[in-house]
Amino acid sequence: MQYTQYCDNYDVLSDRASEQLITLIQKKPDATICLATGGTPLLTYRYFVEKINQRRIDIEQVVFVKLDEWVGIPLNSPATCESFLQQHIVQPLDLRPEQLVSFQSKNVNEQECERITEIIARRGGLDLCLLGIGKNGHLGLNEPSEFLEPFCHISVLDEKTRHHDMLKTAANPVTRGITLGLKDILNAKEILLLIAGEGKHDAVEKYLTAIVTTAIPASFLWLHSNVGCLIDSSQYPDK
Repeated sequence: MQYTQYCDNYDVLSDRASEQLITLIQKKPDATICLATGGTPLLTYRYFVEKINQRRIDIEQVVFVKLDEWVGIPLNSPATCESFLQQHIVQPLDLRPEQLVSFQSKNVNEQECERITEIIARRGGLDLCLLGIGKNGHLGLNEPSEFLEPFCHISVLDEKTRHHDMLKTAANPVTRGITLGLKDILNAKEILLLIAGEGKHDAVEKYLTAIVTTAIPASFLWLHSNVGCLIDSSQYPDK
């Protein structure tokens, strides 16, 4: 099933997305959920944590997987995806260390890619992958290119990505990232794409044409049979 829902505003989008995460965990208490970072899912995670605590939902068996990470900066830097998830998911939910599958950020090589791939495989794959779309149409750190990597890999960042809001606090320029590949993402049983935030109009317009192209990596989601797309219509009106 593929569907696109236009939400009145970012608040409504975030509430619906958090409910979808809750619903999955209630159906599958040992779910494996891949999480993106950045401004788009921030309110979703806040609502998600609130609902878990208010409804006293058991998440003891849930495992979260970090979608990607910047390469070359300390993992405890405020700029990392690790710090983001620690602040907004791990600490508020009091998760055990093994409940977050994380990329390292320094001295990264192909063995790190293999390690993450093996952990996901042992879990039986991803039950849900929550994603945002980048200003350049990237998905995770799968950047626009003549070709795309199917599996977990180290990527060279596009110029737009090198100026990502998360990297404003990084002490040194970041030029590489480590990310799940397109096949890794498309192997998820369910995908939830959130479209919100400023400066993405060109990428969103191209994504919504449903034309699959390596110039817009997010367009490959049209090849998946179970993708939900929630759009903040206050910023991206239904045409």
